[in-house]
Amino acid sequence: MTTIKGAVDVDEVQHLITEALGATGQLPSMTRLAELDEQLRPEVERLVEAVRGQADNAEPHSGKWHALRTEIDRAEDVLKARLPDGPLAGSLHVAELARRVCALRQAERAR
Repeated sequence: MTTIKGAVDVDEVQHLITEALGATGQLPSMTRLAELDEQLRPEVERLVEAVRGQADNAEPHSGKWHALRTEIDRAEDVLKARLPDGPLAGSLHVAELARRVCALRQAERAR
């Protein structure tokens, strides 16, 4: 299922990242974890496509190409996973989604 959207509110995504990365401290409710998962996935998907475009334009098998492909692969692995049923596992999952957003943003900016 693809949920890629257009422009995103950067401040809102930053808030989601902050909340998701803190999710392993005091565990949020499963309802909130589901909301974070639902809101972060489209941003990861959007960034994967942006970084994939950069990888397609990079010299094949160069250091830059490998770095971009690594970030894409890591993000796609997380996207394959569904939100776990338990609060701790769910918190770890949304925190990883947030880390993927941060890593993909950094890769996107490193043009």
